[in-house]
Amino acid sequence: MTTSTTLDISYEDRLKEEAERMLTRIKIEESSSNEEENILLIAFSRVFGNTYKRCFFKKNKLCLVLDLDHTLLHSVSICNVSKEDQDYLNKKAIVVSSTKIMKDVLHSSGDNLYNYRGRYTKLRPHTRDFLKQLSDRFELFVYTMGSWDHGRDMGKLLDRDGVFFKSIVSRDDSTIRNRKNLDILAGPDEKNTIIIDDHKHMWEEHRNNVIRIDKYKYFTEENGGHILKKNEEEGFGDEDESLKSISKVLRRVHKKFFELFPVPQTDVELQEYTTSVDVRPILNAYIKKISGRKGEESKQVQPETIAGADLSQVPPYNRVEDLIEEENRVEDADETCDQEPSKVS
Repeated sequence: MTTSTTLDISYEDRLKEEAERMLTRIKIEESSSNEEENILLIAFSRVFGNTYKRCFFKKNKLCLVLDLDHTLLHSVSICNVSKEDQDYLNKKAIVVSSTKIMKDVLHSSGDNLYNYRGRYTKLRPHTRDFLKQLSDRFELFVYTMGSWDHGRDMGKLLDRDGVFFKSIVSRDDSTIRNRKNLDILAGPDEKNTIIIDDHKHMWEEHRNNVIRIDKYKYFTEENGGHILKKNEEEGFGDEDESLKSISKVLRRVHKKFFELFPVPQTDVELQEYTTSVDVRPILNAYIKKISGRKGEESKQVQPETIAGADLSQVPPYNRVEDLIEEENRVEDADETCDQEPSKVS
């Protein structure tokens, strides 16, 4: 009991020392009103970041930072939707008014359309499968340019049991106004993190970590308000496949990373491993186009080796479609091989 108290005080002292050091050295440009809280977040990240990174690597996990609006969902204020469209949406949307109701209904909505906290929120197709598939390979973080309340509310819709997201941060936590940065997250850094966002320019300092996803818009804007997309009114489904494509690529990048960089067993080796491995060359080798959109070539120099691992066999700048086509071809071949013995017999 005494030891625990001593450790807590020690950590608190370290945080205070780091925060005081940063107050004298760091000027937060165009910062939000939460300057002191931001500095404490950065101090926490600096003090505990390497510890978290080692824990993540021991579990064979990378970090995945996810934007919310237009990436995983589209959310609009109900008051900005016309009365006619409200009538239509109210027939389809699940009303979520409490935690108890949320637990009962979140998995019963085939459309993943919700009326919650005065907003209509539509999840991007395949969002729930995306989170499930990747949560055992990545530590998941949410970084939204919405308010903290918005991030919390949308986080509950996406992760009602609190099992997916390591943390949720908002524009109120950002160290530079209208920008996102990994400095306030404990664990993720530019070497172990992939970012999914519909606005790459938000991540000026981490552009080589970003997969820019096409903007998801379930509602269209007309005359200052939001209306339902007309093709949906006519009965056509919401067929966005972007998250399925990105999920396949992320799983392949994860597999390639840990094939090239097996996690060492000793703490001394793990400490060196944590600072030397880098996911960016592997990510950029796999990605040139996402969801049919031509991407920008990375300006980062692509080394042939990292920490002694040979990267010469990593395919250069493949399009996502090419990667998926090749994966499907291999899967089809495997299925054919499995069926051949029964055909012969």
